Amino acid sequence: MRRLTSPISFARPLLLLAACALFLSAGCASKTVIQSVPSVPPAQQPVRPPAVTETLLASYEAWKGVPHRIGGTDRRGVDCSGLMQAVFREAFALELPRTSREQSRLGQSVPPADMRPGDLVYFIDKRGDHIGVVVERGRFLHASSTVGVTVSQFDAYWWPRLKRVQRVLPPSLTAAQAGP
Repeated sequence: MRRLTSPISFARPLLLLAACALFLSAGCASKTVIQSVPSVPPAQQPVRPPAVTETLLASYEAWKGVPHRIGGTDRRGVDCSGLMQAVFREAFALELPRTSREQSRLGQSVPPADMRPGDLVYFIDKRGDHIGVVVERGRFLHASSTVGVTVSQFDAYWWPRLKRVQRVLPPSLTAAQAGP
């Protein structure tokens, strides 16, 4: 003969099993973390000066469209050394000599593979000597005799004519710009 059990005796183990499952699953539930609001605002990060590339591109925007003029030093017309003189004075408070030949001897000579934004680049082309400034990898700012103030690539025309790269900016300005 089979013994019959009451429905209450089945419910008790099921209830106990459900309570254990609920208790164990509570550890997997998402938790809400309440953070207190700081009474003092966080310290402001110091404002970093613009990178050399950003500064030179801003100079380019200011000089863009100015025609080339031999001996020129202002926005009515400028030659390559006059542009370098103005850009370094306005952007970096650095006075350069007037001629490209004198400018090309300033600072420290660096190999072309190590050039970085702010370095002067000195060329010999069909019109004589020419100077510009590296803006970013593969590009330099200069006053072209044909298009005026422009940014050019170190392309098949310019690269073979590159004769010297000079680092004239202080390390404090160029350290963050190191690298390719």
